[in-house]
Amino acid sequence: MIDQTTQDGVRTFEQTDGYITHYRLWGAETAADLVVMLHGGMSHSGWQAPLGTRLAGLGDDLALLAVDLRGSGLNAVRGHIPDGELAVADVARLLGSIKEARPGTRIHLAGWCFGAQVATVVAAGLAGRPVLTSLLMVCPGFFFNERYSDVLDRSIDAALDVVEELDITVEATRPFVRMPLRPSDFTDRPQWLAAIEDDRLKLSHVTVGTIDSWEEIAVRSEKDYAQIGPLPVLAVFGTRDKLVDNDRVRGFLSGHPDVRTHELDTGHAVHFEEPEALTRLLAGFVAELKR
Repeated sequence: MIDQTTQDGVRTFEQTDGYITHYRLWGAETAADLVVMLHGGMSHSGWQAPLGTRLAGLGDDLALLAVDLRGSGLNAVRGHIPDGELAVADVARLLGSIKEARPGTRIHLAGWCFGAQVATVVAAGLAGRPVLTSLLMVCPGFFFNERYSDVLDRSIDAALDVVEELDITVEATRPFVRMPLRPSDFTDRPQWLAAIEDDRLKLSHVTVGTIDSWEEIAVRSEKDYAQIGPLPVLAVFGTRDKLVDNDRVRGFLSGHPDVRTHELDTGHAVHFEEPEALTRLLAGFVAELKR
């Protein structure tokens, strides 16, 4: 199931502006290798529970830390990101704090869907600093297919048209742009369709500021990928992904000298449909880096 707990396994980190970032940890605090996973646009850290429990089950040397991005999950002002740079800085500060507290820990920054773009921008900003060991991507959302891009644009335009026609002022922190995603965009598995439908922490609406921040990060990630330095990169794709343009993303990622790609027979939610296979890929990649 999607982990919606508000207590067990949930920790917090205070940002410099006082904002509290929530994150979930599966595994030992002292794990030598820590995978830090960033979620996609409408989801949250709890969606990584199937992967986290399996990675942690491999032993005390490997753990998964899944972060709620600003405005998502258990974090405050849900549905609102005031600035893309702020969302990126939140992650970088958390990683810096972890590395400072445990300098011997190997941190593998990971991102699913849009989270891969956020992770790329963070990795570029940390290039040259001894913080990250690798960059992991699951269904990286650098380029979405034409259908989803069109539906998202229509949803944004429709919301803005209503505001203009009614001549109303919407508070900056009020989410009113509907997320056009359906559970079936992620998976065709009945149990996960129901779990997504019932998830009370997913984002159903976002603010204009969030849309602008997502666009800012997306554009920047395409430029910053070339700036991540010598980090080894692993990218995992779902062959039946309904959202991501796999061929275009794979071609884009191939520009890095040390990138490996794998495919799994899944939809967009790889960690729901094939958590064991994904666990083997991520754990195997991390193990190879230690040789």
